[in-house]
Amino acid sequence: MEDDLLKDWEKFKLTDDENKVIGVNGEIEDVDESKEQLRLVLVGKLWTVKTFNVEAMKRTLLGIWRLDDNVAIKMVDTNLFVFQFFSEPDKNRIIEGSLWFFDGKLLVLKDIQGGEQPSEVVFDKSPMWIRLLDVPFNRRNSSTMYDIGESLGGFLEFDDSDPLGWSEFMRLKIIVDVRKPLRRGVFIATGNSQSKWIDIK
Repeated sequence: MEDDLLKDWEKFKLTDDENKVIGVNGEIEDVDESKEQLRLVLVGKLWTVKTFNVEAMKRTLLGIWRLDDNVAIKMVDTNLFVFQFFSEPDKNRIIEGSLWFFDGKLLVLKDIQGGEQPSEVVFDKSPMWIRLLDVPFNRRNSSTMYDIGESLGGFLEFDDSDPLGWSEFMRLKIIVDVRKPLRRGVFIATGNSQSKWIDIK
C-alpha cells in the first residue's frame, strides 16, 4: 500500500526540466513590447447566461462606437472577449464613455495587466453615470455629490456643466457593483434634522 502511494506521489512531483522558470533573464525589449501591445487592449465580459449571436454583437458595437481606426474583437471564453484597438484615442473614448450594452445585457470593459490572463480579470464593478432627481439647491455641491457617490460604491466625478444648479437633475459618475441592483434612491440631510429622499435614475 505504501509503495503504491509513493509511486502515485512521484507522478505529482515536477522533474528538473518542468521546474525551470522561463523568461527570468528575458530581454527588457520583449517586456516593453508586451506593455506596448497591452496598452491598446481591453477585456470585456457580457453579463448574460443566455446564448447570443457573437457576430451580431460585434456588428452592433462597431456601429455604436464609430471608431476612427479599426478594432479586432476575439471571444476567448464564454461571454469573455479581448478587444485589440489600434488607436489610443479610440480605446480611451470607449473605456471612459457610457456603459455599453448588447441586447439589453451589460458589457463590462477593463484594462488588463501584464501578469493577468483574461480569465483572471474580475468584472464585478463598472463605472456608471446616474441622475439624481430634485436635489435641494442647498445640497447641489461637490461635497454632497462626493458623499452620495461614496455611499453608492465609489465617487468618480460629477457633471458641473450647470454651475448655477438650475437643472432638473444632477449627473454623477460612480462605481457600481454590477452583481447588485442599483439603489432606487438615497436620503440626504437638508438641515434642521430634516432629510429628503432623492430618486436615482
